[in-house]
Amino acid sequence: MNRAARGLTGLGIGAGTLTIYRRAKAVAKQNTPFRRRWEENLLATMARLEKTAQSGGELPLIYVALGDSAAQGLGAARFEDGYVPRIAAGLKAATGRDVALLNISLSGGTAASVLGTQIPQLEGLTIGGKPLVPDVVTLDIGGNDVGVAGLTVPEFGRRMDAILGRISAPTFVADIPTFKPLKTEPRAAEMSAEIARASRESGAGLIELQKLSNTFTTWVYMNEYHAGDMFHPNTPWYHRWSQLFMDQISDRLEFTRVDMSAVPTWKGI
Repeated sequence: MNRAARGLTGLGIGAGTLTIYRRAKAVAKQNTPFRRRWEENLLATMARLEKTAQSGGELPLIYVALGDSAAQGLGAARFEDGYVPRIAAGLKAATGRDVALLNISLSGGTAASVLGTQIPQLEGLTIGGKPLVPDVVTLDIGGNDVGVAGLTVPEFGRRMDAILGRISAPTFVADIPTFKPLKTEPRAAEMSAEIARASRESGAGLIELQKLSNTFTTWVYMNEYHAGDMFHPNTPWYHRWSQLFMDQISDRLEFTRVDMSAVPTWKGI
């Protein structure tokens, strides 16, 4: 037992609370290794795209992921179980093409960080001296904005408009899953409505996580679809996300629909 755990026990906190504490810490510990893996993947994938372009070869399908810690995959049992690598695997299964996945999401990300860092990073990527043009872009954002003090719902909506106005590629945006049973649930629902409006007005595909999450009882939602920190999605919930994304992507881009439970694990480009 480590010092923190012994201290909690000394304060009269029982084994159940210690278990919750450890599970929450386990999710937090994923942050750095997951981020490092995505950084290394970005560099390696860009190098391979550049090599292909220089040789005159056919480029793979290019998939760019924007968003927050959910796009990083925090809470999944394995790095490969996040919804982003699952979508990459789904795209390969649906099209028969190799897929280049560029995940430039940011743990803790908000709409402001998508505008301030992620989109500028995307706009700065080049292949063969030309701007990189994604075939598919996905975005999940807003969960952290719910807790941003001073950020009004209308301002959040304007930021969503600005984000979607700067992405020309086919884009698929998730709204915010319900925050029930938290007191911030009404604010989260209002922000989800802004995501839906902005997606509709821009022509982006909307992934209705709020609608799906509201079909669960609170007990089922919290215990079957959350990681140990009771905030991030777990592997089963990310699987549901990936199926919703892939259904929407396949229908809009006329790809073959795939059953994500039958899709192999993503292995990279």
